[in-house]
Amino acid sequence: MRLRCLPSSTRTGSSPSRASPTILSRGGMAVPDSSSPYGVRLLIKDYPYAVDGLVIWWAIERWVNEYLAIYYPNDGVLRADKELEEWWKEVREVGHGDLKDADWWPRMVTVQELAKTCTTIIWVASALHAAVNFGQYPYAGYLPNRPTVSRRKMPEEGEEEYKQLQKGGKEADKVFIHTITSQFQTILGITLIEILSKHSSDEVYLGQRDTPEWTSDAKALEAFKRFGTRLMEIEKRILDMNKDPALKNRNGPVKMPYMLLYPNTSDVDGEKGLGLTAMGIPNSVSI
Repeated sequence: MRLRCLPSSTRTGSSPSRASPTILSRGGMAVPDSSSPYGVRLLIKDYPYAVDGLVIWWAIERWVNEYLAIYYPNDGVLRADKELEEWWKEVREVGHGDLKDADWWPRMVTVQELAKTCTTIIWVASALHAAVNFGQYPYAGYLPNRPTVSRRKMPEEGEEEYKQLQKGGKEADKVFIHTITSQFQTILGITLIEILSKHSSDEVYLGQRDTPEWTSDAKALEAFKRFGTRLMEIEKRILDMNKDPALKNRNGPVKMPYMLLYPNTSDVDGEKGLGLTAMGIPNSVSI
C-alpha cells in the first residue's frame, strides 16, 4: 500500500492513543525525539499523511496551549474549576461508560493533561476526519475499485467460474462483475460517497470562525489569529512540497497531489474548497 494513505484506525475518542505522534510511533512510522517540536521523528520522509499531520497537530497543540494559559495560569486554578471537573466526569462515565474504568484516562488535574486532551479531540474531529473522509471519491467513486458488498461467494476450485478467474483478463472480469452490487445499488453507493466527500458552501475550516462573537477576550482573539496564520503558512508548505520532484508519494503515478491535510483556512469565502476538491480541514465534523 502506498504511503499517501492513512493507517486504519480503530476507535475515536479522547484517549491519548488517538494523538497523531502516538499513532505514528505505535505504527512503527516514528520514534521519540525530544529535539523535534512534534516529540517524534518520522522514519519515512516521503509519507504525506504523517508529514502534514504532524505539523497540523503541532499547530493545534500550540493554539490549545496558548488559549488555556489565559484561563489556567497554573494547575491549582484548573483543579479548582468544578465545572471542568463535572465535564470530565461526564465524558468518562456517560460518554464512554463502557470504558470508564480504563487505565489510560488522564486524571485531568494538570493543565498539561487538559491541553493534551483538547488537542486530541480537536485533531480527531478535524484533521484526522479530513484525511480519512475527503479522499474517498477519487478512488471509491469507481465502484470496482471498492465494491460496497459482494452478492455471491467467490468461485471454488473445480468450478467453471474458478477456471475463468485463472485465465485472468476479460474472462476473470466477467466473474468479478457478477459478484458486486447491482447497477441501482451502485448508483446509490456512489452518490453517498460523493455527498460525504464534498465540502458544503458554508463550510467553516480549521482556524476560521463563522460567528465573530464567539469571544470578546482580546488575548484569546490574538491567539486564534496566530493559529490561523500558522495554518496558512502550512498551506504554502504543502503546496511547495507537492512541487518537489524528490517527494514522489506526494503526487503518485496518477499525478494527483496530496491535499487531504491542506487546511484551506485562507479560503474565507468557501469557494476554493467547494465540492469534490479532496482538500480542506473542517473546523469540526458532526458524523
